[in-house]
Amino acid sequence: MSAYPWIEALQGRDADLGEITSLPASWECDLADNALRWAPGVFDLFGMPRGARLDRCAIVEMYVGESRAMLDRLRAEAIATCGSFTFDAQIRRPDGELRRMRLTADVLARGGRAVRLYGTKQDVTAEI
Repeated sequence: MSAYPWIEALQGRDADLGEITSLPASWECDLADNALRWAPGVFDLFGMPRGARLDRCAIVEMYVGESRAMLDRLRAEAIATCGSFTFDAQIRRPDGELRRMRLTADVLARGGRAVRLYGTKQDVTAEI
């Protein structure tokens, strides 16, 4: 069970998650090809122009040290178990600025198999 009711509502539907990007800090990743979709607030957090082409490998490189290792571990576990996770990560934007974010992720599964990750990425730099 997810701690986020809106995630549960989306999981219960057999529809495209196109409306998820209407949330200001939402993101999703299609596991078939690792294609990313971001809401405008996520582009802003990462210091990238809104609508820029997203390459998951390049985005993962923006995660600093332990944050990258933690993302890899938590993501793999969530995909394997159709689970969810939340953690605080540090990223380095293209302009060199370090930012802290709280990343939440959940899995959309079909037939017991993870097909999509989605969640939020919230800037928490001022909190830390």
